[in-house]
Amino acid sequence: MKDKYKTKEQLINELAEMRKKIAGLKKYAREFQQIEKKLQKQLIEHEKLSALGRLTANVAHEIRNPITVIGGLTRRLEMSVSLMNKEKEYLEIISLEAKRLENILKNVLTFSDKTIFHRQEQNINEVVDELLSIYEDRCKGRSIRIQKQFGDIPKIYIDKTQVKEAIKNLISNATDAMPSGGILTITTNKDFLNMKNYVTVKINDTGVGIPEEEKGMIFEPFFTTKVAKKKIGLGLPITKKIIEGHGGYIKVDSTIGAGSTFSIFFPYRAI
Repeated sequence: MKDKYKTKEQLINELAEMRKKIAGLKKYAREFQQIEKKLQKQLIEHEKLSALGRLTANVAHEIRNPITVIGGLTRRLEMSVSLMNKEKEYLEIISLEAKRLENILKNVLTFSDKTIFHRQEQNINEVVDELLSIYEDRCKGRSIRIQKQFGDIPKIYIDKTQVKEAIKNLISNATDAMPSGGILTITTNKDFLNMKNYVTVKINDTGVGIPEEEKGMIFEPFFTTKVAKKKIGLGLPITKKIIEGHGGYIKVDSTIGAGSTFSIFFPYRAI
């Protein structure tokens, strides 16, 4: 029969072991608290964005018809031969501004409405190549050199139209970030992160970069890093919404004066 009395050394060892377990539990408790705070923050942010989405959608629907009428009537008046040059100039300005407002409303509704994806098997390299062909002349005119680094990647199930819109926003932002020219590099590849397979698309520019204090806000609705502030800040939020709607995510790395890299991750099931 085992002695029911423990030696001093045994008690010391058991106490040390108990302290280790308590320390481990405290560590897990802190980690759980951090996760809980993060989830609460995300929930609050989601509720805020949902409320904002409903509000902006309602406002957009209310003002879309008047803006469309203004634009249509202005275009009719522009065709009148009896107008003076100054009057035609004013009408042209009104028409351009009405068209700009129509585009803003379109973006607002795109961001606010629930997106339905029509997925088909696609080669993301071909999707990117189609987009770059559109931007070739624009890049040449701005002294921007395009580099393509396409990897051997599997086809993925995506909504081609929506994904083209998302990547187009990133390419457009990249070219705008290089007003004095530079290099636009598009890289596609495969990655394995957090026990998941991803097809990645990285858009890198050698432009002005994004200030550290703005990195956490660039995906917020109506925030823009454009110097001229002429474009409503919905391009990146829409891009993020599309990517997350495909079960993926987007991240950014940027250095002032050196440029930015936006990385898109599309999950896929490896065979």
